[in-house]
Amino acid sequence: MKQVLIVEDNPDIRLLLRRRLEKIGMAVQGAESGYAVLGYLRRAQEPDLVILDLVLPERSGVELLCSLRAKWQNAKIFIFSGHEEYQEREALLEYVQGFFPKARGFDDLMAAIMKLW
Repeated sequence: MKQVLIVEDNPDIRLLLRRRLEKIGMAVQGAESGYAVLGYLRRAQEPDLVILDLVLPERSGVELLCSLRAKWQNAKIFIFSGHEEYQEREALLEYVQGFFPKARGFDDLMAAIMKLW
């Protein structure tokens, strides 16, 4: 079973993503803040996939991306964000497998996840 970590401060979005991912057979964990992710990094095994929001309480997703990549070199990371201006940052994009704007909904993100496996 593939392991997914959703890093999203909006509980409704986190729940909707969790339901859709569990429906396709994935085990899902959630983190709502930067500090929650740091705790997860210390105690959890590397997930197969991280879905990362960029605007989070306590630490930004951009800051967390470096920590995630340093600890989990093999995890696939998708950004799911309402801040499309980050989509053009080449330095950011070299660390992730895809950027999905929230304004477009879940379908593109879910299609990319299905392509991975």
